[in-house]
Amino acid sequence: MNSGEYHQIIDFLKTHDRFILGSHINPDGDAIGSLLALGLSLQMAGKQVKMLLPEGIPASFHFLDGVELISPTLSSGISQAMVVCVDCAEKSRLNAPPELLQDKARFPLVVNVDHHISNDGFGDLNLVRPYASATGEIVYRLLTAGGFPMDKRVATAIYTAIATDTGFFRYSNTSGEALYIAAQLVQEYQVAPAYISERVHEEKSYESIKLLGEVLSTLQLSKDRKVSWMKINQALLGKYPVELEETNGFVTYANSIQGVLVGLLFKEVKPNEVKISWRSKEPVDVSVLAAHFGGGGHARAAGCTISGALEDIIEQVLAFVEEYIQESVKTDRNLAEAGR
Repeated sequence: MNSGEYHQIIDFLKTHDRFILGSHINPDGDAIGSLLALGLSLQMAGKQVKMLLPEGIPASFHFLDGVELISPTLSSGISQAMVVCVDCAEKSRLNAPPELLQDKARFPLVVNVDHHISNDGFGDLNLVRPYASATGEIVYRLLTAGGFPMDKRVATAIYTAIATDTGFFRYSNTSGEALYIAAQLVQEYQVAPAYISERVHEEKSYESIKLLGEVLSTLQLSKDRKVSWMKINQALLGKYPVELEETNGFVTYANSIQGVLVGLLFKEVKPNEVKISWRSKEPVDVSVLAAHFGGGGHARAAGCTISGALEDIIEQVLAFVEEYIQESVKTDRNLAEAGR
């Protein structure tokens, strides 16, 4: 990477002294790790930094050193602070009070640092790299190119950001750059990959495993066996004392079935509000499918939230997905015949 690509954001971070950092709703490992890494580094550089995530931190990321500094609330007295949004593709998905983007007297500039291809460039300054494996990769390059302080806390947060967004280096977005950065973090800062993997993926509550058993019993396949889905209704969620984020990995079971192209998990998070987790295999890009319903994400992992009754939404989404796949197959067949 040529540091010149990043010079505008680096100059911005060095010139100003007060920052508020935020990310998207339902924050994942990339959002939390990127926000924490940037925030800790700026604090070590002598800046005043407020790291903000109103929904709080999922339990699986409590192991990150410094995560206790991330606050769920924004003090009314904060002013003349620059806003940095990390891993957030659209301003409507920013998990923060609306005044951060609207009150220019208190918050003069908004910086948008992200890797989603659907990012709409909502910042006054934008650093969007769609081909980066994770926003954590961009944060690493910002910090190293700008000579900002780094320690094991920062390195662990960046590694977690990249590892979680690449499925611990299993997904198709795993690049040589991602692997290089991960290796540098392990070598230079003694980041512990096995420990991070265990804390994120291998420590589950008893109740979440019991819930998974019941969710798996709802597993269904489409007639052509290309779409698989599961559901969690309000009654099932109320049966077990499980945080909603503990269900995030459930969708991978639907997508892991041989021959399935799209795996879905429908979660009735509250009456008439359904959160959908999407996973896919090539060639289906679920970010496109989720965007149709007001969501977004990546080619192989995306999400959206729809208002309505659970069973109606399942029927509506499945009809759309199955039609999309049929049209894709038809297009591929026509291209093959044209190429003969």
